[in-house]
Amino acid sequence: MASSLIKTMTINSLKRPFSFEGEFVFSPLSTLADLINRQDFFKTKFYTLLIIESGSGNLMIDHEVHQLKKRRVFFVNYNQVFRFADVENLTGEAVLFTRSFYNLIYTGNRKIKDDTAFSQLPTLTDFAKNDLTNFITGITDIKKEFSDPKVLSKEIICLLLKASMLKYIRKTDNADFINFKTSRKSTYIEQFKSLVETHFKELKRTSDYSEKLTISANYLNALIKEKLDISAENVIQNRVILEAERFLLNTDLSVTEISFELGFSDKSHFGKYFKKITQESPNSFRKKFLATNKNF
Repeated sequence: MASSLIKTMTINSLKRPFSFEGEFVFSPLSTLADLINRQDFFKTKFYTLLIIESGSGNLMIDHEVHQLKKRRVFFVNYNQVFRFADVENLTGEAVLFTRSFYNLIYTGNRKIKDDTAFSQLPTLTDFAKNDLTNFITGITDIKKEFSDPKVLSKEIICLLLKASMLKYIRKTDNADFINFKTSRKSTYIEQFKSLVETHFKELKRTSDYSEKLTISANYLNALIKEKLDISAENVIQNRVILEAERFLLNTDLSVTEISFELGFSDKSHFGKYFKKITQESPNSFRKKFLATNKNF
């Protein structure tokens, strides 16, 4: 494990020969896998599409380990930690892009405008042979445009990328995206999730967020329950636990140090919080995972 806090990686820090101002880069999958295997764990400040054409191995995203196999496509969100292991004969493509790049062109349709639909996307999906061929056609067009950039290449890639993401979303049958409608309720929900992402370390009560949204805690909780089928408090707790798991698995910080990083007053409070939600202690979670996933 790394000896310090989890590093942040941007597209610029990959030091690729060319990218669109650090907002978009296209890479052979084997090159990205090799680079990440030589780096400490890190959080990404970009979205990542990984298209597996052949080969084998494992990919850990946060604390979940997934098998790399033919015709499998992964989507890695902002701030997720991922790492490869046991990679053999891996071929495929990696597409890395930022929010600002994806939002470069607004088509007039909110479904396509921004990354709202990405928040509930599954980590991976398996494509049938014909479906993957169709999906890769768009990815190949992006690769060609990126490899030989000309006037308007950035804009063309942005549009091709939107089409590719729509294909991925359609393949996953993401009902949240298909049924997406602009409304005041949906705006509150997206604002709440964004606020949690920003403030979960210092704000852990539903009322903290309802105040920022200028609505009542009961109303916020009802909206979240209706949309996500869990309480607003659960959303906050899940985000805190996710970050705790990242620290436990990707650093050698002590439980005490992690508790302070996450805004808890002491180790005991953090330990009780973690165990209440996961049914095990932080140290137990760390030891169990490392014992069964030694290559990571």
